Amino acid sequence: MAGIPDCTLTTACYVLNKYHSHARTIEETLQSVETLLTVPCYLVIYCNAELEEALLERRASLSHLTRVIVIEFEDLWCYSLLEKVCANRERFWPTRDARTCAETHLITCNKADFVLQTIQRNPFHTTKFGWIDSNLGPNALKISHNYQNHMLLHVLHHLTDKFHLQLMNVVDKKYKEPSYKREYYMEYRWIACGCLFTTTKATGISILNRIKELIIQTTQMGYGHGEEMFYLEILDEFYDDIHRSYGDYKDILHNFIQPTTNFVYIYWNLVMKYHDMGYHKECVELCHKLVQQYDAFSLEINYDLYVRLDAVWYRSLQAIDQVAAEQLATRIRRDYRMNPEYANQFRNLRSLCRMDQFNIEL
Repeated sequence: MAGIPDCTLTTACYVLNKYHSHARTIEETLQSVETLLTVPCYLVIYCNAELEEALLERRASLSHLTRVIVIEFEDLWCYSLLEKVCANRERFWPTRDARTCAETHLITCNKADFVLQTIQRNPFHTTKFGWIDSNLGPNALKISHNYQNHMLLHVLHHLTDKFHLQLMNVVDKKYKEPSYKREYYMEYRWIACGCLFTTTKATGISILNRIKELIIQTTQMGYGHGEEMFYLEILDEFYDDIHRSYGDYKDILHNFIQPTTNFVYIYWNLVMKYHDMGYHKECVELCHKLVQQYDAFSLEINYDLYVRLDAVWYRSLQAIDQVAAEQLATRIRRDYRMNPEYANQFRNLRSLCRMDQFNIEL
């Protein structure tokens, strides 16, 4: 018999339409959480009282894997920020969205505290913990382009001891500085997919408490109109503690452990931005991961993209590690000699990939 993955997921379901007419109704909330409720994993659900009975009923067959914890919105950690968030939005809210309000924003900000509470309770005695948004939609459309019920379990079974987070874009690191926060929040800057993250106890306590600090600091400064933008600081502060996956939201379950899909998106939205912004460490790490997947025959080889990845990988290595750059150059020359498809694409892309000065015949 298959076991249950050693990870307790946390989610939240709150009906907030008494605060905001565009917030989900009870029926819409229950419909949006339906897919998650069918997954046989350890699950802690935080909610307000009006949802408790319906959630317990829908999760009845998996009640032994479930805890439903009622905490009213007014009793959440984030509630103390409500007055300040409302005042901030009166003065500065360029990313205004009719679907959201201060209350719904604060529920997303409370993710870190929800998970910390679960870590403290640890009702299922697991070694790993995570957050997952409840509103995955039909067939988990939010986190997969071809969902099957085993996929989330597969991810949870293969987690490392690091903080797993999917990155979807790159922004200038200057935005970590307080003097650039107003510019940072002039638009919604897609950075990370906050709808799923996982962690171990010690790492999670450090990172999630830091996120809570950032939420408070940014809110007190008058900004903070979306929870995912708070991840910018932790990516550097906890660099070695984070397992980065890459892709859009719909790639999460496919790429969370290893990249398997949508490499073109990753190339343009992450690889090239890392390179062009001078973030060569991140660029090298990502190129290595993607090429490694091609070399392991984990997906069909796209030689156009393979050559592009080699070129930008080489250029970033030249900026930070000449020895490693020369080792990669040797492999590029070997592939050029041995693989006609690689050689043809290299010739086609040489100028476009800024490899005119590279001596391919050496």
